[in-house]
Amino acid sequence: MERIRITMLIAGLGLTGTPRMMMDIIENINHNQYDISVAYKPEYQGSDLDRINDLMDLGITLIPLRGKRLFSLSGIKDLFRHLYRGNVQIIHCWDALRIVARVLKLATGCRVIESYCNPVVSKGSFIYYWANKITSLLLNGIIFCTKGVQKSYEQNKTIFLNRKKIALIANCINTDRITERVYDHKEIRKNWEIAQEEIVLTNIGYFNDQKGQIYLLEAMEIILLEIPQVKLILAGWGPLEATLRRKAQDLGIEKKVIFAGKCPHDTVFEILSITDLFVLSSLWEGFGLVLGEAMSMGNPVVCTKTVGSQVVVRHKETGLIVPPQNPQAFAEAVINLLNNPDRMKKMGELGRKRVTALFSPEIFIQKHEVFYREILH
Repeated sequence: MERIRITMLIAGLGLTGTPRMMMDIIENINHNQYDISVAYKPEYQGSDLDRINDLMDLGITLIPLRGKRLFSLSGIKDLFRHLYRGNVQIIHCWDALRIVARVLKLATGCRVIESYCNPVVSKGSFIYYWANKITSLLLNGIIFCTKGVQKSYEQNKTIFLNRKKIALIANCINTDRITERVYDHKEIRKNWEIAQEEIVLTNIGYFNDQKGQIYLLEAMEIILLEIPQVKLILAGWGPLEATLRRKAQDLGIEKKVIFAGKCPHDTVFEILSITDLFVLSSLWEGFGLVLGEAMSMGNPVVCTKTVGSQVVVRHKETGLIVPPQNPQAFAEAVINLLNNPDRMKKMGELGRKRVTALFSPEIFIQKHEVFYREILH
């Protein structure tokens, strides 16, 4: 049987959630049935390329699109040439480059599907809004990671959804891969200069407004008044790093906050292995992969209320969900759990079971394969 030819179209290949979701498909799909390639923008400002080596190790064909601008004509020509010569059947889009794919559909005959991993936060400029909305008429199918994300697009009307094939496919968490390693907790704590008696809170995410770490630091100040032996690990990078460091200094808690930097997945899991409580302070999340990863490691969580967190976390069962931008409520939830270790242990156990049951790679891949075939036939 001839393999189905799919090109993943994405601007950057960094360690953030959207490229990670794309990688979950590439790593787990049956390559005997699907011929996967990846088109990306290596010269575009802000396009991290952390995933390049992983894709090369998997033998994936890479198509670098020229041009420093997102919609550079040279890059559009590169993509057209690849789609036309490679007889690509499906373009699976992951970000703003979707507009290019929709237009090229007219010249190549490809089916175009798009994955939406976050709710609508900004409709963009006037020109972008209408270019995006009008070209969405050419879409064949849409994948939403949660019902909340789908509802957001229905309410904001940024794209036409009528007569589109729509699938709801939650992200996956490979719990077997995460938990198969044996971790030396004493050595890991030593590497991060964390004493054995200290309690570890961990936050993982890009340092931007969405992730709300500024409110987490304010909550940390309150937490330390009640439980001074707490340390917070901020694993991530981004434009707000200098702001967050200054905030920690202004609050007088800089010695209690570890800025771990951009961490590869193996290091992330090492940190999660010594984590007592995972904390996520996001203003919005479409799903929240880091929540699932933390829960798969047996970590209870305290997180803010988003469309994603309400899917991953069961309030008062696997963690506590509090209002966003509310350091006092966040701190009270953390203190409550840290003062109840038996409850935390039970939450961690239930969280691991929940992730394993609901967000397995097998379910994730099966739903994508069904969707791909429905789009073609």
